[in-house]
Amino acid sequence: MYRADELEAVYYLITDKDVTEFFPIYQTFVKTEVLGSLPRRIERWRKYGFGQLGVFDKESEKLIGYCGLQPLDDTGEIEIYYGFYKDFWGKGLATETAKAVLRFGFEDARLPRIVAATHPNNTNSQKLLLRLGMKQGQNGRFYDLEAAYFFLMREDYQNDEAAFYKLDFMEI
Repeated sequence: MYRADELEAVYYLITDKDVTEFFPIYQTFVKTEVLGSLPRRIERWRKYGFGQLGVFDKESEKLIGYCGLQPLDDTGEIEIYYGFYKDFWGKGLATETAKAVLRFGFEDARLPRIVAATHPNNTNSQKLLLRLGMKQGQNGRFYDLEAAYFFLMREDYQNDEAAFYKLDFMEI
C-alpha cells in the first residue's frame, strides 16, 4: 500500500516505457487518476485482503518497483504481478519480492491457488515465474490479449523462509 505522497512516484513507475513494454496497448494511465487512486487502493485491500505493494530501495527509500496480488481479469483467479525500473532488473529483486508476495498469498491470505499471465514474448517474466515454482499451463486470453499462463497451488508451494515481507501502511 502506498501513502498519498508516494502516488506521484507510482505514476512515473507505471508510465515508464521499459516497465510497461508488455502492457496492453490500450492501457494508459492519467496522472490525476493515479494521484487520486488511494481510496480505490484502500478499498481493494479491504475487499480482498491484498493489493499492490510498493518496493522501495533500502538505502534511498525511493520507489523501485511494485508487486502484488489482484483478481485476474474476470476469471475468479488471483494473479501475482510485478514491475521494476530497468536499473533494478537482473539483481534478483523481482524474485525476492515475488517470493515474499507468494508467501503472503498462501500463508496469510490463505489463497488456494495463485496464477500469473504474461505477454508471450516476455520471456524474462516467464523464467521468473518458473523459478518461483509456478507451472506453465495452457496459454489463454486475459485483458484482451493472448498470454502465457502460469499457476501454483498452495499444496505445491515450497515455503521459502528467507522470503521476508513487511507490510508497512496506514491502518485500513
